[in-house]
Amino acid sequence: MENIESEQKLPMTEEEKKMYNKAKRRVSFKVHFMIYFLCIALFWLLWVFLFKDSVNEGETSVFFRLTLALTLFWGIFVFAHYLIVYKWNKSYIEKEIKRLKKQQAKQQEELEQLKQQQEQ
Repeated sequence: MENIESEQKLPMTEEEKKMYNKAKRRVSFKVHFMIYFLCIALFWLLWVFLFKDSVNEGETSVFFRLTLALTLFWGIFVFAHYLIVYKWNKSYIEKEIKRLKKQQAKQQEELEQLKQQQEQ
């Protein structure tokens, strides 16, 4: 804990802050994924060893349906967390802002050229 606190007190450039935040989000996702994986594995192991044989043929147990639903729904949230951290990050917003600024600068240049042509 002391290393993290001392690192935050050091003056950081804007680029270092971005890298720090990106790394922090990625570590957060990895922790979330490991918790998901361990919990889901525990539920499936419980089902296999305790509940699998306790159900009549052709029927599904409540625990099986619960485990399956938990796996699917929590998996959706883990997948969304992955997309947010690795795919849908702020770099896309920054790229769009740069593109819009470039477009605006081009329009300004065209406007200035038109003004110069009208003056001549």
